[in-house]
Amino acid sequence: MALSADSWMKEYNEALKLADDINGMISERSSFPALGADAQRYASAIRRKITILRTRLDSIQSLLLKLPGKLPMYPSSSPS
Repeated sequence: MALSADSWMKEYNEALKLADDINGMISERSSFPALGADAQRYASAIRRKITILRTRLDSIQSLLLKLPGKLPMYPSSSPS
């Protein structure tokens, strides 16, 4: 299977939707009481989605590194 820019863009768009969902859930969390079973379940759901997002971001990074003719992208390094 040939790797294309479309592969990582698809992953990126899905990650973006997931991140928006997480942001919305965090905003809605303020309407829950600070303590209690419902608040704990809601916080757990947010943590699960964050874990899924982290996995998706790792996948995007892997796909980007496999694109032909592209240099690895590392935020702390600069081209010399």
